[in-house]
Amino acid sequence: MFDIGATELLLIGIVAIIVVGPKELPKMLRAFGQFVAKMRGMAREFQSMFEEAARDTGMDDITKSVSDVKNFSVTDTVSRALDPVKDEFEEMKLDLDSEAPAPAPAEKPKADPIDEANKTAAKTAAKVRAKSSKPVARKKKTPKKTAAAKPAAKTAG
Repeated sequence: MFDIGATELLLIGIVAIIVVGPKELPKMLRAFGQFVAKMRGMAREFQSMFEEAARDTGMDDITKSVSDVKNFSVTDTVSRALDPVKDEFEEMKLDLDSEAPAPAPAEKPKADPIDEANKTAAKTAAKVRAKSSKPVARKKKTPKKTAAAKPAAKTAG
């Protein structure tokens, strides 16, 4: 309650012995205990009177209605109200789906674009091969230049 540690309590006890004296200390502690007991009794009595006054004024009803308002969900209420309308729309959708004719199957294109692209590529490749089969004048290879021969090292002799 007061967040008093053991060392602080020991220090207070030593100061009380010095100030009050060892003979009067038990009487003072007894009086202090009685004072604390009276204060607790008064606090308990005040709390019970406050709770009784709240019951008399209908505070319980107010707190219950406030909790009901907290738990009230607008979305749940609206969804429950719209459920019949939603069911009607679903029935109408099913009726329309059953009355609508099935769509005609799509016609296949006469020429497949991939086949046309393959044919065009084959023609182009044939033209390139025909041109490359003609003899082409080739460049003569020139001999590679080599580094000049180094003179042999002279030996001392």
